[in-house]
Amino acid sequence: MKKNFLTIALLGLFSMTSAQFTVQVGVPSDFKADNAFLYSYNGSKEVIAASGTKSANGWDFKVDTPYSGLMKVYFPDANTAFMLISENGNVSAKTSLTNNKISSVEFSDNANKLFADYQGIAKKKEQILPVLLQMQNFYEPNSEFGTAMKKEISKLSAYKDGDMGQYPFLKYYTQNLQKYVDGNQALKQEDYIKFINNSPEYLESSAQIRQVLYNYLSYSKKETINNDVAKLLKTVDVESPRGQMVLSELIDFFDIYGMEELKNKYLTEAKALKCTISDRLTATIKSNENVMLGKVMPDYKFANPLNTTAKSLHDVKAKKKLIMFWSSTCSHCEAELPKIIENYKALQANGIQVIGLSLDSDPTSYNNRVKSLPWINDSELKGWSSSVSELYNVHATPTYFLLDAGNKIIAKPNNFSEALSLIKVK
Repeated sequence: MKKNFLTIALLGLFSMTSAQFTVQVGVPSDFKADNAFLYSYNGSKEVIAASGTKSANGWDFKVDTPYSGLMKVYFPDANTAFMLISENGNVSAKTSLTNNKISSVEFSDNANKLFADYQGIAKKKEQILPVLLQMQNFYEPNSEFGTAMKKEISKLSAYKDGDMGQYPFLKYYTQNLQKYVDGNQALKQEDYIKFINNSPEYLESSAQIRQVLYNYLSYSKKETINNDVAKLLKTVDVESPRGQMVLSELIDFFDIYGMEELKNKYLTEAKALKCTISDRLTATIKSNENVMLGKVMPDYKFANPLNTTAKSLHDVKAKKKLIMFWSSTCSHCEAELPKIIENYKALQANGIQVIGLSLDSDPTSYNNRVKSLPWINDSELKGWSSSVSELYNVHATPTYFLLDAGNKIIAKPNNFSEALSLIKVK
């Protein structure tokens, strides 16, 4: 009898652990999407937690491992997404659409209702409340508008978070983490080190670590930043999962802000580690190695190529190739494009091909701009979710790479003018 009871108990436990929770997303019947993914977070890195399965009323995602934190539902065909939180329990959401894009989301579970309420009020308190406080002096308090404004000011000022005690991640996100994300002026640099080191795993799943690190480093001066980074890494221990997540984020951070010396220093330290390397840090090392000077740039299969019959980056034959990562919504790119157009014929005459890889997400904006560009262009139309972003370690637009005939990276120009001086067009 005891043996049978134990067997039943173990079967029940297996059932619980093999299907931790589900996310159900209701969509209108006219929604055009063939694929869907649910992402979790490890620091700022998105990780696929589940692929969606179409159901009669929408999409279902089955998550097999425990997870509490921020998540993203993404439909790549429609290039639309929305955020939610998981408390390692089932989530149900109903979406509304505008032009095949998700315009609003209504949640059934209380945790996400509280989260949506918190975000809405927080945004109003940040953007609207200061304006209302200034405007109230220009209206009669007893006028219709003055009364309505006074009511809204009181509502926003008196707002208190709902009962989040039963939702550990939500409580951490709204009550513990937020002041480090906002850069509370009362905090000292040492407070950030203690917070990063002592936080539960919710820090990884909050997707906010990069902003926390930015605020931590904002205390640093040019002559102290090396010591400040070393102090942080020593405390979090780079042989631990937390330490390797922080190290990975710092390498990306230094890359984004053009701090090459620091990036190379800590990338070298990461590659020299003798302990087990986390997937997160491994991906950072690989992404950086893919685009090191002297390396052959990895091939990329075009998704929707224009002005070429080539199927991939390596298929394009030229003495040199200038690769430009750009976007139609990027003002710096818009400033560069006329210069490339002006010099394009001379580049072609010298056997140099320009290849634009766009990080656009809006097909209308991309198509309207790209039709006037004579060189090779391609885009997955997935924005920063495009595969080229991670493959080529691209964190900003425009980004340039200059390749030789064998696709070896021979330079990483900061702008087109620098590229032109390196190419030495005759």
